[in-house]
Amino acid sequence: MKLIVRAPNWVGDAVMALPAVDNARDITGASHIAVMARKATAPLFKNHPDVDRIVVIDDQSSRLAGPKKAAAMIKSDQYDIGLILPSSFSSALIFRLAGVAGRIGYAGDKRSFLLSRAIKPPGGEVHRARCYLYLLEQLTGKTLSFRPPRVYLDHENIAAGEAALSEYSLSYDDRYVAVAPRAVAESRRWGTENYGRLCKRLIEKYECRIVLIGTGDDNMAGEEVRAGNEKRIINLCGRTDLMAAAAILSFANLFIGNDSGLAHLAGAVNCPLVVLSGPDNPAETSPLTDNKKVIIKDIDCIKCVKNVCPKTGDDFMRCMKLITVDEVSDAAAEIFRD
Repeated sequence: MKLIVRAPNWVGDAVMALPAVDNARDITGASHIAVMARKATAPLFKNHPDVDRIVVIDDQSSRLAGPKKAAAMIKSDQYDIGLILPSSFSSALIFRLAGVAGRIGYAGDKRSFLLSRAIKPPGGEVHRARCYLYLLEQLTGKTLSFRPPRVYLDHENIAAGEAALSEYSLSYDDRYVAVAPRAVAESRRWGTENYGRLCKRLIEKYECRIVLIGTGDDNMAGEEVRAGNEKRIINLCGRTDLMAAAAILSFANLFIGNDSGLAHLAGAVNCPLVVLSGPDNPAETSPLTDNKKVIIKDIDCIKCVKNVCPKTGDDFMRCMKLITVDEVSDAAAEIFRD
């Protein structure tokens, strides 16, 4: 039996999908497992011991052409089961066009007619990783044991991370803290001034260096954080691929950043982390590791999950403004890995 998993589109969600991939072979008995993923997330599955094939789909294809192109990539493979983790219409359409026999996914986005089994989501506050597992449980009628996500690194990943650090006379043996200086969502941004003050404090307290990681879009924020501490802070935003960043995180003494893809990545390579949780719901999306400290403010609007804060005046982005450098520094001290 051949099974294909349509992975989620974003890094954090893709990391949270790993427990489902971990269990897929054992619970279904599949002889062949493929993962279909965007270029941005496909590397997360490359070294997974149960993944036989990765199908990389085009991030740039149009809404109409994209599903047809993706379906053509797998149609001749005649997959028996398709596990559709994203909730989008297009992800279900791909497997329908490809002739995947059993298409399992959550109902919603007017796509139920494209599915062989449209599963009703579990009720209440359920972590997204467990929601992905729930699809497998509904498919097989079996209850699964849960293992936190794990990202597998190979020698190439580790060497790439080491090479990026070596340009700044830094190695895995040195003491360094990884910091993500900017959230994608405006409502989750703590501010480069705060990060700059925090980094200065960490440098003085731990005699360490700071490695800023993120995408090219975060590079300017990284330069603002570096100002005045250029010798002790290196800005790798946009200068590593995803798996080199994972390798760098795996050797770091600590990661600090928002509840983001990088935070999930850090947790999945066993890096201790401090998560600055703004308009989030940790019960549903927090990185799945016990080696973390979550800073979140108990205010009435904290679970709004909006990318732009709808409040005005003193209430604007209050969930982030209430987080102080002192409490982030204190949280870091509790889990800093020597």
